[in-house]
Amino acid sequence: MRNSGSDMSVYVLVGRVDCPHCSSAMGLLRDSRIAVQYYSLNDSKWVLDLFKKSGIKTVPQIWDAEGNHIGGYTELKTLLKGD
Repeated sequence: MRNSGSDMSVYVLVGRVDCPHCSSAMGLLRDSRIAVQYYSLNDSKWVLDLFKKSGIKTVPQIWDAEGNHIGGYTELKTLLKGD
């Protein structure tokens, strides 16, 4: 899946400030001209609580514009680059 940049779909990325994979995922999305809504576990208590309740333990976690869970950096890279 590649985004031509003509539609402004917004992906959601939840990560941490000090996470290199989170930074890499943000870079992939920006390079693909996909708008990103970023939530930091460092700053968003409600997101941290949601992660704890859902059992999610790793970041980044990424959802597409339709709300489908993509996964982490590796899954995003595969989706966008076909690797």
